[in-house]
Amino acid sequence: DRELRLMTVRSEGQFNTVVYEEEDLYRGQTHRNVVLVNPQDIDRLGLKASEYVRVVSETGCLERVELVSFQEIKSGNALMYFPEANILVSRQVDPKSRTPAFKGVLITLESAG
Repeated sequence: DRELRLMTVRSEGQFNTVVYEEEDLYRGQTHRNVVLVNPQDIDRLGLKASEYVRVVSETGCLERVELVSFQEIKSGNALMYFPEANILVSRQVDPKSRTPAFKGVLITLESAG
């Protein structure tokens, strides 16, 4: 199975949708154009840390995103920053909670060559 479950998060240098800093001290990232993935998943998918990938969901895709090996992410999951990853998130809401699926988007990663 090539799918990962994407969660979107804010960085420490961000308030709501306003990004004040490109760097994220909490996760040790110097920029926000990244997808953080468990190293076992990177190997399983035949990809390499630090390469650029295409991130695809049922609602859209992002080109040339840096793939970052991040041990703290549980295998089967991925993490990207909000609002950059919004194109990947469906605008539909859960019928019970009426909240969007910002923590449960299914994505695939493709090598950008």
